[in-house]
Amino acid sequence: MRVFSLLIPVCAVSAFLLCSCHSAEDPLRSLPLGIVGIEEPVFVTPFASPFPAKIDTGADTSSIDAEGIRLIQRDGGKFVSFRIRQRGTGEEHSYELPLKRRTSIVRHGGKSQTRYIVMLTVRIGSLTMEREFSLANRKNFSYQVLIGRNIISGMAAVDPSRRNQTGAL
Repeated sequence: MRVFSLLIPVCAVSAFLLCSCHSAEDPLRSLPLGIVGIEEPVFVTPFASPFPAKIDTGADTSSIDAEGIRLIQRDGGKFVSFRIRQRGTGEEHSYELPLKRRTSIVRHGGKSQTRYIVMLTVRIGSLTMEREFSLANRKNFSYQVLIGRNIISGMAAVDPSRRNQTGAL
């Protein structure tokens, strides 16, 4: 009888602990993009096809390959004029967007470089957002688009062993 009376509280505590483990919210569920890989397709407005983008947790700000970058004064404000040409399709679009800010980038073993930052509308998976992008000559890089912490923080967990978790390229 004594063994039986001890089993009841032990079973009750065990059941409570098991139930509470299963009801605890999965932290990945709160991330709008869930798990992303080291490379993801990113749609840049107004391009019809996605850009293969590198996900880089070491970069503060996202970056995109741009040509003909120049600062212009218009209507009492500062704007940046530039072109983006998608390598894979040859599709090209010209932009003239307000200058959000400037940043200084220090490359390993190189001198610092000033870059202009503008707001671009992008879509990753089913999530469309407007975020800061630095404009850079990325011709010598494998990826035209680099997605930094300004997009992935609080939005996704990165698994570098995976690719294309938000859609196929």
